[in-house]
Amino acid sequence: MRGFKWGEVGRSLKAKLSLLITAVLVLAIVLVVVVLSRQQQESLSVEMTKRGRSIAENLAAGAKTSLLQRDDLTLAVLVKDAMKDSDVAYVVITDETGQIRAHSDITQVGEQVKRPAPLAPALDEIAVKTYRGPTGGIIDFAVPLTFSRVRLGALYLGFSEESIVTAVRKARRQAALVTLGMVSLGIAAAVGLATLLSRPIFRLVEGTRAIAGGDLRVSLPVTSHDELGTLTQAFNQMTKSLREKEMIKRAFSRYVAREVVEEVLKDPEQMQLKGERREVTVLFCDVRGFTPMSERLSPEQVVSLLNDYYTLMIELTFKHDGTLDKFLGDGVMAIFGAPIAYADHALHACRAALAMQAGIERLSAARVGAGKEPIVIGIGVNAGEVVAGTVGTEERMEYTVIGDNVNLASRLTSNAKPGQILISRRTLDLVRDAVEVRALGGIHVKGKDGEVEAYELVGLRAAGGKA
Repeated sequence: MRGFKWGEVGRSLKAKLSLLITAVLVLAIVLVVVVLSRQQQESLSVEMTKRGRSIAENLAAGAKTSLLQRDDLTLAVLVKDAMKDSDVAYVVITDETGQIRAHSDITQVGEQVKRPAPLAPALDEIAVKTYRGPTGGIIDFAVPLTFSRVRLGALYLGFSEESIVTAVRKARRQAALVTLGMVSLGIAAAVGLATLLSRPIFRLVEGTRAIAGGDLRVSLPVTSHDELGTLTQAFNQMTKSLREKEMIKRAFSRYVAREVVEEVLKDPEQMQLKGERREVTVLFCDVRGFTPMSERLSPEQVVSLLNDYYTLMIELTFKHDGTLDKFLGDGVMAIFGAPIAYADHALHACRAALAMQAGIERLSAARVGAGKEPIVIGIGVNAGEVVAGTVGTEERMEYTVIGDNVNLASRLTSNAKPGQILISRRTLDLVRDAVEVRALGGIHVKGKDGEVEAYELVGLRAAGGKA
């Protein structure tokens, strides 16, 4: 199947609009020309009939006296004068017996008048009849000649319609020229109008293709206030919405894995940003001895160290479906199980902690190899109920978790030795079958009156998967 091309659709649309507008315009012009031609022909026929009738009546008035006096010479002169009119086809004057006394064809004088079908002899009233003669259309006028109610004879006058035909033919030629000119202008106007109408559609097609290619900066000009203008405005609003959504996605991706962002944006209603109680696992990680180290290093070296450290921590947090909550100087706080909830959040956090531990060891080895100071971290992990949601003001808000279990994770981090991962009893209960730990017994943490049962996370069991 041949590939679908937007450009072909655009050209087809333009052609269709041009043809449609041209067809309507030509049809309208042709109808107007036809109606005007018929009206002109009818008007000419009426005027010709009036003129012929007037000539016939004038001839009849002059022929009565000559016919009464048997003055055939005068009758012949009347006929000859009448034939000077180019529209007069024939003139016949008969006596009461039907004998021709004067004729436009002198060879017919003395003969009995013979009327071609469908013409009939003159009756008591003037009769007008149109018929098709050998030379074309003829308007025949049959005028009875009477004097004091006495029938003297009849006058037959044929008026040619050739002048009407000629006038109509000339008018049609003129109309054809005018029509051709109007059609030419109409085609140009149709193409121009089709281009004007299709241009916004072309822009919409190009804009759609740009969006499909990932360019969300598209903004089409609104050149009209009609339906196409409304459609263009809707397109721009859609593009703006997509652009804002992409910006949100990019911004949100700095804090959570992109897969999590995709899930949130796919169904935003599933993510509750208002404060709610939920079970999550909180992970804290900080660099040990960072303050004295930063005093020994130049500012540029400190920034380079932190960038390498943060990059590694963020990458591993996202890799294990965690959410970056915040940076704490030389520390990182990550959440597992919020804003997207999942049952094995504690296991994800433990895998992330082990991956961070191994990642820092590799980073530290690389630094030593480059002649730089090594770095070590301490990690604390605690699972429990917290309040998760957005906090702050309308101008500045952030999504975070708060509660005593967050504080406990921070305290475990403070108690962790360099390179050590401490987890709480609640965390162990959730991941007992998947991890290897070493019991440390009760430890004292800041903010707690009694001891807290803590465990050192050593590694993953075979069924727990790789870190």
